[in-house]
Amino acid sequence: MKTYIQKGNTSLLIINHKTSRKISVKDVVFLEANINYTTVHLESGRKVVLSHTLKFYETFLKTHGFLRVHRGYLINPNHIKGYCYEQYIVTMNNGLQACISRRKVRGLKKM
Repeated sequence: MKTYIQKGNTSLLIINHKTSRKISVKDVVFLEANINYTTVHLESGRKVVLSHTLKFYETFLKTHGFLRVHRGYLINPNHIKGYCYEQYIVTMNNGLQACISRRKVRGLKKM
């Protein structure tokens, strides 16, 4: 994974090792784990599959405010539309939903 700085903006871009796709961090709604792959859900509704685990991207994206709310989800708090603590679900701006772990609910409430 490499990082680049855009003109006039300090957003970082993610590049997969075998392809030359660039993804702006501010466009990422959430990342979803799928065994040894990570599915990135973008604001436009597009999905991009990357060939690394979620843990690989977690340390990189934590500096941008991303939260690990479940073993299988890493969300961007700027795209949260609503949440339901009884059902442990976070609804994002584009209508997608991510599960919240029982242990991570307190951290999400504090945020």
